[in-house]
Amino acid sequence: MVSTSDFEKGMVIKMDNDPWQIVDFQFVHPGKGSAFIRTTLKNLKTNKVLDKSFKSGDHFEEIEFEYKKAVYLYKDRKNAVFNLKENKQRISFPLENVKNKIAYLRENFDVDLIYIGNELSGLNILKKVALKVIEAPPAIKGDTVTGSTKTVTLETGLKVNAPIFIKEGETILVNTETGEYAGRA
Repeated sequence: MVSTSDFEKGMVIKMDNDPWQIVDFQFVHPGKGSAFIRTTLKNLKTNKVLDKSFKSGDHFEEIEFEYKKAVYLYKDRKNAVFNLKENKQRISFPLENVKNKIAYLRENFDVDLIYIGNELSGLNILKKVALKVIEAPPAIKGDTVTGSTKTVTLETGLKVNAPIFIKEGETILVNTETGEYAGRA
């Protein structure tokens, strides 16, 4: 059991029978009333992010988890298929569990699979990934208003708003948490 005073970024706790990872936390001691801990939690099963406050001294069960290095191979109608690096074992993971991250993965992309116990629980990818632009409409002459964007299609099929100077064949960075353009690669 861990107390709120033991919280650390990256720690995984059990709350409502689900594994929640502590993304951020802050100790708050208001002038009036008792102290509390304000946290940002991420559900490792659903990837839902939640802001929650706990009373100082609340206790939770800490969950041990493990990252295993893998390579993304392909997806079919129901599953995303990965190959573990340590023993070349193929792992299938239901698409509904990785639907918000699969758009950022191309073949032979390195990922971390999250295991809680012996059960595959989630997928961890980089915060920014480099993807090639395969379709970009041309910029229209005179369309140079500051901050103007256009929708480009990336090699994984993902559509992102990017500045008008981005052309087909360029590689851009995309933020995997927000799905937005993050710069040229």
